[in-house]
Amino acid sequence: MSGVIKVSNDHVPTDSRFPFPIGQTRCQSEPSRFDLANGDRTAGGKETRQRVEEARTACAGCPAATDCLLWALVNKQATRVGIWAATTPRERDTLRKRIADRLGPNWVDVLAEEIKARRERAAAARNNPLTVAQTRIVSLDHEMNGPMPRPMTRARQRRNRDRLAAATKAPRRTRALAHAS
Repeated sequence: MSGVIKVSNDHVPTDSRFPFPIGQTRCQSEPSRFDLANGDRTAGGKETRQRVEEARTACAGCPAATDCLLWALVNKQATRVGIWAATTPRERDTLRKRIADRLGPNWVDVLAEEIKARRERAAAARNNPLTVAQTRIVSLDHEMNGPMPRPMTRARQRRNRDRLAAATKAPRRTRALAHAS
């Protein structure tokens, strides 16, 4: 974690494996529109909901929304307040819990590995493009069999090996009962 973002007067470290989205976006040109404190009571409830909806509408057409959401999820301390990628702090907490349930407690590392592998595959594809015949085969395979399943991450492979090891170490009677059902 080497990046740092300035939030009010505090410097909050950010995860450098996930770069901050760049480009001309409404949140950069109008930051006050997105700076809503959790439980903002400066206005009535209806006005606050309207401000949140305005911020979400501004995020809806943003080309950086996907990268922004990923950055906001990974960098929780830097995104404790405000609207990021059309999400509120509570919604981001819910998303973090869902991702942790799916990928495990070290989900940030798992995502970083997946993104790194995806970039490496893209770079390899640019440096070693498929021949016309190979492209036809891939196209036919995709047409007949549908998209390929996502490659298994190292963390998932480790979890599967651990589960298999635990299952094979179970008492013989338990294995026989499990196999029979």
